[in-house]
Amino acid sequence: MEQGGATNPLVVILSGQADQAVLARGTSRAGFGVVCVNTNKELSEALAKHPWGLVHNLRAFDVKQNYILQQRLARNQGISAITRFIIAPEINTPALALVADCAIRQAFNLSAALSGNLGEQLNVLRQTDNTRSEAQKIVHSQRVFQYSNPTKDYLAAVIEAYQAFPHDPIVRLEYAITRLHAGDVNDAGLLAKRLLQVEAHNVRAMNLLANVQLKAGDLDGSLRILETANKICPSNPDRLTMIGDVQVKKGNLAAAKKAYLEALDVYPPLPSARNALVQIPLSPQEVEAAVHIMRGVMSEKDRAALLNKAAIQAVNSREFPNAVRIYGYALQHLQEKEHKAAIHYNLGLAYKKMGDISSAKSSFHECLSLVPNHPNVKEHLAELDSKHVI
Repeated sequence: MEQGGATNPLVVILSGQADQAVLARGTSRAGFGVVCVNTNKELSEALAKHPWGLVHNLRAFDVKQNYILQQRLARNQGISAITRFIIAPEINTPALALVADCAIRQAFNLSAALSGNLGEQLNVLRQTDNTRSEAQKIVHSQRVFQYSNPTKDYLAAVIEAYQAFPHDPIVRLEYAITRLHAGDVNDAGLLAKRLLQVEAHNVRAMNLLANVQLKAGDLDGSLRILETANKICPSNPDRLTMIGDVQVKKGNLAAAKKAYLEALDVYPPLPSARNALVQIPLSPQEVEAAVHIMRGVMSEKDRAALLNKAAIQAVNSREFPNAVRIYGYALQHLQEKEHKAAIHYNLGLAYKKMGDISSAKSSFHECLSLVPNHPNVKEHLAELDSKHVI
């Protein structure tokens, strides 16, 4: 359903059909163009029209789906200019936490939104946002993208916005995060605690405080904060990655791998989770799960590197059956000759370490059949032949 003139600001409403008509009518009456959708495919098509706003009615969908969708939207650079809103059955701690966690502009109460004045509220917020400085706009729209590795331009915008608007809670939090990046851990921690005194639901401030605790070496304190935040607002991939990092430092590798895989399941492109995951030994099942999760965002080169590294870790740990299984999985899921040749070569090395000379020679020959000039293979074959073992 689409309403409103072509020049009117466009609002996309993601909602179940039962609420669509009322929400659309109130929004249209305030002068907005309206597109109502209720599936991910329809949502993608509607967002391609570059609307001003996206309203997501949480009542219409599964709770876990709501969280994952908002976490993914928050990290979609292509829609960072779209102002996002949620409609919650009630304005409780989880709803407010979701707003803070995912750079959502506002949470509306469901009954108020269905009363017909949703469009009027959107108009007020739109006019308010138009009065913000350019620095404020940058901070408000880019904060999720800039959390781990902020650019110089973003840091400059945060400082400028904080100097002019120190009481803006979003700007204040981002300023606190810049203090952490600058190495001022104590100042960052104090600012995070002050923010939490005012906004106990602010899980981004909890992330910051947990990071401060982690840098101070308080692993248990950091983990407690992260797990509390994760219960209030689950599925944040950056927070899950931090949980994994703390678990690694505590020596709980199984818990760390679980957290990293959960982070990647929410947001497969996340470099921090991917890089952390491949630094620790993985079982064949965990490797297969990681490749499956990241199938849409990994190049074959990256896939080959992940599989090779996991198998080499298994070999170095003398877990040879696991290494062979990972290499076998790699051969099934790689297409390019160079990558398959590298797998056959490393599989040959694994068999050689195992003392399975026949299988090692077979793997080395497979490597040569794909890349005849592959370095070192002939040397290994000559060494194996010299043992007179077939």
